[in-house]
Amino acid sequence: MPVHNTAPFLREAMDSMLAQTFVDFELIVLNDCSPDNAEEILDSYDDPRVVRYKGEKNVGLANVLNIGIGMARGKYIARMDSDDISLPNRLQVQADYLEAHPEIDLVSVGMQLFGDKNEVWIRETHPEKVKINALFQSPVLHASSMWRKESFEKHGLCFCQDMVPSEDYDLWTRALAKGLALTNLPEVLYKYRIHSTQATYNLGKIEKKVLEVRKNYIHAVLPSVSEKDLETFPKKMWPVFFANLKAGFFDKKMLAKRLYKYKKAGWS
Repeated sequence: MPVHNTAPFLREAMDSMLAQTFVDFELIVLNDCSPDNAEEILDSYDDPRVVRYKGEKNVGLANVLNIGIGMARGKYIARMDSDDISLPNRLQVQADYLEAHPEIDLVSVGMQLFGDKNEVWIRETHPEKVKINALFQSPVLHASSMWRKESFEKHGLCFCQDMVPSEDYDLWTRALAKGLALTNLPEVLYKYRIHSTQATYNLGKIEKKVLEVRKNYIHAVLPSVSEKDLETFPKKMWPVFFANLKAGFFDKKMLAKRLYKYKKAGWS
């Protein structure tokens, strides 16, 4: 749980994790030099499951997440933001799923947005559709995700600070390109708070990073595609796309249906 300028919501986030029905975990709280009274709030907790880190200087979200992952002793890594709420059975459902599905490396759950926005977010559940969806957007709900630490470490996969604010999209596409299996459960077990004090990013920077991630992912699965052809994705690239696909990476029939759906919807 990274902490930076979220003191008004920190206690609610902490309490939601410490009230989980799954109790065998450590809550690693990463204070990235938060300018508020976060330390005072954290000092009020004496639960032995709380593990704290406070840096000497602000290093950024991706870097501090990597620090936390390095500190983690469990076999699963679960993300949590310090201004959100996890429903009581969230960790139990995800841990049970990963225990029952050794072929899956990461699972996220549905999100209920609240505060300044009221929506429900649920991503694709079929691992093959997750790979395809990654061609267009981040295929996993970052803050509600849980993954096998060993699977990511084996491939040297970690967050990249240079890719913020798309550090999650970047990590998931690199994991998919390495052959990891990602999925999402439709159960809404996470409440994602939308508020005015959230970290904000320049929309131009967000778009630039998203395009960079998408480009890198397409290069990974279409190793011989040219830069010129890449610029036409997805509108005019279907023949080139299928001619250059890395053998066996996608289910071609499912991919064709998905791309047709996006094209019909006017995706650009």
